[in-house]
Amino acid sequence: MVPVLVQQRGMTSELRVPKSGKAYTDKDLVPFTAIAYIPIYLSHMTCGIECIDKWLTKAFYRLGLVVAKHPGYFLMVPVFLTAICITGFQRVKFEIDPEYLFSPEHGPGKTERAIVESYFKMNYSSLFNPTRITRPGRFGRVIVIPKQGDTMLSVEIWKELRILDDIIRNTSITWGPENTSYKYDDICARWIDQCFPNDILNLDYVMNDVVNGSLKLTFPIMFNPVTWDAHTFPVYFGGTEIDEDGLITRVPALQLVYFLTADTKAQDER
Repeated sequence: MVPVLVQQRGMTSELRVPKSGKAYTDKDLVPFTAIAYIPIYLSHMTCGIECIDKWLTKAFYRLGLVVAKHPGYFLMVPVFLTAICITGFQRVKFEIDPEYLFSPEHGPGKTERAIVESYFKMNYSSLFNPTRITRPGRFGRVIVIPKQGDTMLSVEIWKELRILDDIIRNTSITWGPENTSYKYDDICARWIDQCFPNDILNLDYVMNDVVNGSLKLTFPIMFNPVTWDAHTFPVYFGGTEIDEDGLITRVPALQLVYFLTADTKAQDER
C-alpha cells in the first residue's frame, strides 16, 4: 500500500492505494487527525540530522586516515607557515599618535584647525607664542610644590626655582647618528633670538615685597613693577587661593614649561 493524503469534506484523510494500481472507493478513506502525523514529521527531521552526522563522521574519518598515513606533512607544514608569517612582525610599525588613531581625517576639528593655522601661523624658530599652539608639539613641564609650608610665595623657594631653571637649561643630551650634543638653548622654541622664557621667575625681583605684604599679587594678571612683565598667574600657579578682593593669598603649586622647536619633521622626531 502507498499512503496518499487527500482532503474530503473539510477533513484530512489518508488514502491507502494498492501498489497494483487498483481503483479505490470512499471505503478506502481512513480519517485521521494532524496529531497522528507528528511522529512521522519528527522522524523525517531526525533522519536529516543523522544524515549530516554520518557525513561529518565519514569526512573526519577520511581526514584521520590521511593524517595517519602522512604525519610528516601535518607536522612540518604548519611550523613552516608559522615561521614565514612571524617574519611579518619585524615590519610592524606601532602608531601611538592619538590624533591619527581617534580623529577622522576630514573631521570638523581638523577643518577648523586648518582655518586657524592659515591666519595664525606658528613659528617655533623665531616668533613662538603659546596662544597660537594648535598641535601637541614638543615641550616639558616641571611641577614644583613646597617641601615645607603650604605656599610657594617665599624668597628661598624663588631662589631655588632660579637654580632649578639653570640646571634644566644647562643639561645636555646626545641624539642622532653622529651623537650630536644639544642643550636647551639649542633646541628651544624662540621669541626673536631668545628661548621663550618662564617670566613668572621674574617675581624674584619683588618677592621680598610680596612676603612682607607691601606688594599684593592681583589675580588673574598683574604687571611686574620692576621688569614690567605681564604675569598671567593661572598659567603658572596651581590651586591658587584668593580673597574677596581678588588678591592671591596662597599658591600650593607652580609649573615651569619648556617648549622645543618642532617646525620640521626632523625637529619633531628629535
